[in-house]
Amino acid sequence: MAVTIEEFRAYIGTDEDSTFVSECLTAGHALVTKFVGDATVPVTVHDNAVLMASSELFYRRQSPQGVTQFASMDGNPIRAAKDPMNAARELLRPYTSYGC
Repeated sequence: MAVTIEEFRAYIGTDEDSTFVSECLTAGHALVTKFVGDATVPVTVHDNAVLMASSELFYRRQSPQGVTQFASMDGNPIRAAKDPMNAARELLRPYTSYGC
């Protein structure tokens, strides 16, 4: 099962209907697929990794200098990941041959 645009919008919490949302999902899927290669990964794990990578790409737009601030009580800024595969890579690592 591939992640749908509706699932991705729900995951990132937006109702934005733009090509940017679709481009982030497409790019996230491509990154995960390239990382996985020929490895056998459960569909749910693959889909979660796609959501993670795609959301990193989406939120990067809000933090062009690498710093963002989500609605936190203390108001501290958070450094956005430079590599959109950071979280997804850790999720996929047990199913790939990279550093198992």
